[in-house]
Amino acid sequence: MVRFILSAVLLALPVLSSSADNCRPVQHAMGHSCVPLQPLRVAVLDTGELDTALALGVLPVAATTPYQVGNLPAYLPVQANSIASLGIVQEPDLERLLQLQPDLILGSKLRHGKIYQQLSAIAPTVFSESIGASWMDNLKLFASALNRTDKATQWQQQFAQQCDRVTALYARTGRPPVSVVRSMQTHIRLYLTDSFIGSILQRCSIRRPPSQNVSGFAVRLRSPGKITQLDAPLILLSEYSETQGSLIQSWQQTPFWRLLEGKLHPVNDSYWMLGIGPIAAKNVLNDLQNILETYAVN
Repeated sequence: MVRFILSAVLLALPVLSSSADNCRPVQHAMGHSCVPLQPLRVAVLDTGELDTALALGVLPVAATTPYQVGNLPAYLPVQANSIASLGIVQEPDLERLLQLQPDLILGSKLRHGKIYQQLSAIAPTVFSESIGASWMDNLKLFASALNRTDKATQWQQQFAQQCDRVTALYARTGRPPVSVVRSMQTHIRLYLTDSFIGSILQRCSIRRPPSQNVSGFAVRLRSPGKITQLDAPLILLSEYSETQGSLIQSWQQTPFWRLLEGKLHPVNDSYWMLGIGPIAAKNVLNDLQNILETYAVN
């Protein structure tokens, strides 16, 4: 009931606006917003926006956290208690957000398009169209909103240079196909080209198995009888919640597990899957370099 009343109140408020003297218009997925010249109290609604803000040198005053994780991804260079919690990504706490008085909110139409009007009544809100594979475009958009385009350009250049190094190293290994697997509690995901990881591998010219080299976000498997769909010379495996029992742990106890012939490499779920921003991308490239160097030696 409290949340319903709050939503009604926010919808009744006029969308915030500022004079041209103290704000800049930013075009985004939901139209345009006039944002502060130098935002000081930024709130973010997903890990991609949090990653991007930190990469650009901005410490948000508030952020959501991934479902079931309960805290900020460990790879990010920030203490969790330095950022106020807005609850989980799927259901931001608007009452708490209103209390924190942000001057800019960053999010995505994909995640929170349905509550854009409520958010805009709290502060100027800038939304990307989607998340994941669009992380580089989102970096440009949010850098514009934060007035930090030069910093974004530096990240883009660094990523391109590191990606070229990964490509060169990969060529020296014979370019084996790489399978990207994520184990959830109820299913296994094989990541396709229209995902954060898929976009990075594609940019660095990393080959994928035919079943993963197609458009889309991910394929979901629930039966160990499908286990050969995971196979490739290199299998990169992340587990969403190892301590709570990811499905791959059950599959490893079945006779089907022996059907896999590829070399398995565990990777960090917090930035391979949850990060979806430039800091996560840099960490992914670091891992790829280390894995490919090991593969080349063996």
